Amino acid sequence: MEAGPGRVFTASELAVLPHAELVELVMAQASMIELLMAKVERLEAEASRDSANSSKPPSGDTQARRAQRADAKPKAGGRRRGKQRGAEGHRLVPVPDPDVRVLHVPRACGGCGADLDGAEVVGGESRQVFDIPEPKPFVTEHTAERRRCGCGRTTAGEFPPEATAPACYGPRLRALATYMLCRQHLPVERCAELLSDVLGVAVSTGWLSGLVAEAGTALVPFVGHLATLVGRSPVVGADETGGRVGVAKRWFHVLSTPALSLIVCHRSRGKEAVADIGVLPGYRGVIVHDGLALYDTLAEASHAQCNAHLVRHLAAVGAVWDQASWTKAMTACLFEAKAAADAARTKGEAAVAGEAAARFEARYDEALAQAFAVLPDGPPPRRRGQGGWREHQRQAWNLATRMTERKPDVLRFLTDTRVPFTNNGSERDLRMVKLQQKISGSFQSDHGAEDFARIRSYLQTAAKQNQNLLDVLVQLFTTGPWLPAGP
Repeated sequence: MEAGPGRVFTASELAVLPHAELVELVMAQASMIELLMAKVERLEAEASRDSANSSKPPSGDTQARRAQRADAKPKAGGRRRGKQRGAEGHRLVPVPDPDVRVLHVPRACGGCGADLDGAEVVGGESRQVFDIPEPKPFVTEHTAERRRCGCGRTTAGEFPPEATAPACYGPRLRALATYMLCRQHLPVERCAELLSDVLGVAVSTGWLSGLVAEAGTALVPFVGHLATLVGRSPVVGADETGGRVGVAKRWFHVLSTPALSLIVCHRSRGKEAVADIGVLPGYRGVIVHDGLALYDTLAEASHAQCNAHLVRHLAAVGAVWDQASWTKAMTACLFEAKAAADAARTKGEAAVAGEAAARFEARYDEALAQAFAVLPDGPPPRRRGQGGWREHQRQAWNLATRMTERKPDVLRFLTDTRVPFTNNGSERDLRMVKLQQKISGSFQSDHGAEDFARIRSYLQTAAKQNQNLLDVLVQLFTTGPWLPAGP
């Protein structure tokens, strides 16, 4: 009989096996059990990941996981739905000068039925109805006269920029359509349906698609100006996400500040894209990112880690009881340090005071010391299921090692209050790319994806700088793109 970890033996066969073969069989099966346990742990860890403990989007959470998290929230003292106590309320307020006043006069007495024409007015009550006029196309005809001078030369008047053909759509309609397509993310067919039903303008889907291309081309100089402004900003958030163009994968990169959003579609995720975008090579400010190795190649810049990612990783590691103590201590340290940095920023201070910052650093180091104390002597073996390391211990060791090596980057928000605690601003700028792809399935061409990225950069930057988005789109289709203010 040939003993092996994959063979199943009967009791009678095991009874006649020599002792040496039994020992070898037990050792082989023990090794296989360890490998299988490691695999099960990995699969269980993957199944337990959601938006609360990993970088997975909330849309991927199952209903069961959402219900489980909702049940885990404290019932008393928790944030209730809807308006919070003390929050400022909003309501429709009557205006002092309405556009139209309509007087409603009672004609007969509600008691005896007598005619009230000429009766004494003793009071009244007003109610204002806010509505919009019936939308309908407004056609303006432009005529360019030709006049002959006494010298014999004939000169024609100039048409305005929006009069591009004998019959064409004007800048406000073009702006509204672009706004609905690239800001409100309506599919092309539904956008055409809305314009027809609401405005009575029967545009074609081809015209709408061409409108996006026209806007994207007109925004090329805007993107160059925006890249220059982002490069001058002292702190920049960087992120990237994948997208589909036809059957090919492309990458949308964002460089974000509180006032600027530069979104670029590129074939590459790595160094080629960074070089082509041209902002980060030679950049000497602070780059906030999620730890992608790509950004480590930018040696002239300082770096800050996104603590939202780290908090989620801490939640995933801390789900196992023997790692809960240090992950809980580290999470509390980070959030309390954030509160101190927010308070210092509000006061106009450039950094958290030295003594307070030193206390947070000491708590940070103490939490990491607890982490390594409960782990086997590292580093873990490269192959899983070898050396007695369990899957959650490998994850804990990786996280603790990363937070040890990247400590200055993790706590950068303490030493420079301009640096945000998270990179959520960059992620929010990219979120609409995913929404657009969910609506359309994929972009149809590289040019279409690039045009969409330029329009999103334009609208998101304008929104950050409190511009009316319809107005800046009208400007784009008349005199040229609006240009943002610099840092």
